[in-house]
Amino acid sequence: MLEVQLIGNLGKDPEARYTPDGVLVCSFPVAVKTRKDETVWVEVSAWRELGERCHQYLTKGRQVFVRGVPAVEAFTRRNGEPGASLKVTAQVVQFLGGGKTDENGGEEMPF
Repeated sequence: MLEVQLIGNLGKDPEARYTPDGVLVCSFPVAVKTRKDETVWVEVSAWRELGERCHQYLTKGRQVFVRGVPAVEAFTRRNGEPGASLKVTAQVVQFLGGGKTDENGGEEMPF
């Protein structure tokens, strides 16, 4: 199995939806900096309990570590040019940096 690991920041708040079978999937874009200081956008999907935790705790700008299975999806840009997007189905999501805090000022750790 092919796996990728990445660290980046959420580009917007996560969006949760349910499949027709009632399974929760949470999706969010992650901006990853390359060694050449370029930004690569990766669309991350987290399923079931992991998706619930991501939807509950993650917000735009939050730094995350993601490990998961990659996929490339081809598409056509508005100008007619072909393009490709990188997607990752998360197996592990670790929340890095700042985030929501509890009443005592400590960071909530869902895992």
